[in-house]
Parts: sequence; C-alpha cells; structure tokens
Amino acid sequence: MLVIHYDSTFDGFLSVVFEIYRQHLDVGDIVPVRPYGVAQSVPTDLFLQPFRVESDEESARRLRRAILNLAGEDVFAVLDAAFRSEEPGVEMKIFAYLRKLFAGDDPAYARNPTSEEMLPLFCIARSVRREQGFMLGAVRFCKAPDGMYIAAVEPKYNVVDLLAPHFRSRFPNGRWAIVDMVRRYGICYENSRTQLVSVADPAAIAGIERADSVARMWKSYYDSMAIKERLNPELLRRCLPVRYWKHLPERQVDASSLVIGGRNSEKRGDNGLGGANLPSAVARSRSIALTHAGT
Repeated sequence: MLVIHYDSTFDGFLSVVFEIYRQHLDVGDIVPVRPYGVAQSVPTDLFLQPFRVESDEESARRLRRAILNLAGEDVFAVLDAAFRSEEPGVEMKIFAYLRKLFAGDDPAYARNPTSEEMLPLFCIARSVRREQGFMLGAVRFCKAPDGMYIAAVEPKYNVVDLLAPHFRSRFPNGRWAIVDMVRRYGICYENSRTQLVSVADPAAIAGIERADSVARMWKSYYDSMAIKERLNPELLRRCLPVRYWKHLPERQVDASSLVIGGRNSEKRGDNGLGGANLPSAVARSRSIALTHAGT
C-alpha cells in the first residue's frame, strides 16, 4: 500500500487520481508537499511505501472532463472548494467520493449531497465559501512606492485567487495586487490582465502597510467617527473575528496608549486587552472603564 505525495495543487491532485486508476495503485494516503507551513496529513502506518506523482496538465484535464460529464459543474465546484480548505485528509475524502462516482453503481449518487462521501465535502466547501465572502470585506489596499495598490491578507483557506473577479470588476483601470502572506503568493492585476505571482519576502509587504499615509488617514477618520456610547467589543468580535484584524488599519492601536492603573495593558494582559487585538476607540474606552473600576 502506498502513500502518494504530490505538489499540493488541484491539478496535482487530479493527476494523482488519474495515475491511481491508470496504474491500479493501492493507496493508503495522499499527502501534499506544501512550500509553506500548513498542517499536513502524516501517515501513521510505517508500512506505507512513499510514491511521488508529478502534476500533469493533460492527466488533470482528462479527469476534470470525466468528473464534469458524470457529476456536473456544481459538484466539481464543491470538490474544488473543499480541496482549498487544505484540511488534513481532505484528499482521501475527495478520492472516496470519486471512487464511488466512477464505480457507477448508483446513477443518482453523483448529485446526492447527503451521501456519506459528499456530505462532509459539502460542509467543508460551505466553510471555504464563507471565508471567501469574509475576505471580500477584509481587503485593505495600501499604496506602494511604484504606485501599485497592494493588500496583504491571511485567509484561513486558500481563497485569494477567488477574489480576483470581484476586484477586477471594481478596479478595472487600476494596478493592484492581493497577497496571501501565509502561502506566499498573490494575484496581480495590471494592464487589464490578472496573473498569479509568488512572493519571496512577505515582510516587505508589511513594511508598505506601516508606511502608507492613506492607511493612517483612514484610521484617523475611523476613530474620529466612532461613537463611544455604541461600542460593543463582543458583538464586533462575533461579526468580524479577531483573526481578520491584523491587516485592517482601523483595528490597529498603539499599545503605549493603553494604560490601566499606570501600567501598560499589553504587558499586564488584563482582560485580554492587547495592542493588536482591539480597535483604538474600543481599546481606549475599555481601558478607561477598567481604570474607574479599579479605583
């Protein structure tokens, strides 16, 4: 029995499935080899033999056509979305569905969302699409020295390239890029063309964010428009999870301004207050409240 390694792309996975059927391979696990630090499925069976499958465009195209013919575009979109989750073991879940699909025992199986193999994939795909929707509202562009507008994001799932159609329609005449800081790649739009680009040094993007005067102006405007009496940190966290705040200028706060009882709140960590976790107006209001409570 084999553990198959591939290059972590969707075409690479389709190539793996194609080779499994072509060579009649006995597979125990399918493990992606990622160039970034996302958790991977690690085989626990020491008797699994490693086997490498290289991505092949023709093999991927043929398998894609077979899936579309048997299940349709909607099901293929679910498989693609589930694959983008990068959850450990998602490849074997997709393969289990494809194996039963190609067996052809049940003509209605292909489009049955409640089947044992499809239901978990459908739930994973729904989470990925929800993340895609969140990211559309979490993109903040900053202006680079060369005039291009760049946005840094850290999505939970691999959805950056799915954002391209939305921003291409909104900014058809601009030059912009959206960079996934975790996976070190992004989409770049220039001269009416969109392309995928790799990012060797994500830290350079963070430097542009900190130096952007427009971002600082936006933060100042946001703070000046805040209504202190209506601040609701708990509701804010529920509607906009904290993991999105890192690259939102309006959510940043200078830790030195958070003083509770004469000491810096970031050093004390009182009630989870931290310079990178609360918007400035909310952080200041809560620090004042805690100061009064202490007196």
